[in-house]
Amino acid sequence: MQIKNAILNHVALLVPSIEKAANYLRPFSFETGPTQEWDGEGTKEIYVGNTHSQSATLLLMEPMKDGAYSRAMQKRGPGLHHLAIDVLNLESYIDALSGSGWLLHPRSLKTIQASRTAWLARPGIPTLIEVQERDVLDKKTPFISKVRIPGISAEQLKMFHALGIQQACEETDKGLTLVIQNHKIRFEDLV
Repeated sequence: MQIKNAILNHVALLVPSIEKAANYLRPFSFETGPTQEWDGEGTKEIYVGNTHSQSATLLLMEPMKDGAYSRAMQKRGPGLHHLAIDVLNLESYIDALSGSGWLLHPRSLKTIQASRTAWLARPGIPTLIEVQERDVLDKKTPFISKVRIPGISAEQLKMFHALGIQQACEETDKGLTLVIQNHKIRFEDLV
């Protein structure tokens, strides 16, 4: 099973310092957005890549205060936090995932109603999936062409592909690695 009509919106990395991570990326001449503070989320964030003309952009997130992101940093440390997917119909997309192995995160009970966003998870998979309903799915050039995720099995990789995330691939000998415009960016270099 593979879902069509899903686009990878962004890859979110939880880092101790978004400034340090953004400074590492600047020599590559990637477009970098402004620093934004989200008090409700308790984060400082920077997008890397052009969010208007590119899909699969990079979101750097730094916890600023107590909340879900600071708890994630304390529990798992820096790393891949979530992959965000855009879809046209949230309920149809979630229904089509039946039997894929993904589980609806309990937080979704609130976020589906409030923002047409669902969260998926699976024990043993080191990331969350954020699914956002959009009115239109624009075909944009992907900023990130590959997300090499360490420690996932071939079966788990099929679960990512079932979501419509073709950029996900397994990483056998290194840590988390992103391929951005033909540059291999190792997560450890960002922290």
